[in-house]
Amino acid sequence: AYYVPSQFKLTSPMENVSFYRWGSKTVKHGFCATCGCGTFTETPDWSTGEPDFDNPKISVNSRLFDDFDLDKVEVVVIDGKNLW
Repeated sequence: AYYVPSQFKLTSPMENVSFYRWGSKTVKHGFCATCGCGTFTETPDWSTGEPDFDNPKISVNSRLFDDFDLDKVEVVVIDGKNLW
């Protein structure tokens, strides 16, 4: 699930979250400092194919939501090999 920052509220104390950036350091990956489970990322908007740092997005690991039902999620399959 993707959100604009104003739609995202972290309810866990910050000391429970660790962050990592790799490669270009463009995306900030948040994960549980105890178990290492990926929780959310902060990323520029990539909808144009280029990073838009003025319009950041928050992606959330929705599998961590209470009562999350993966069977109810609409999945859109894309051809990542040929559509780039």
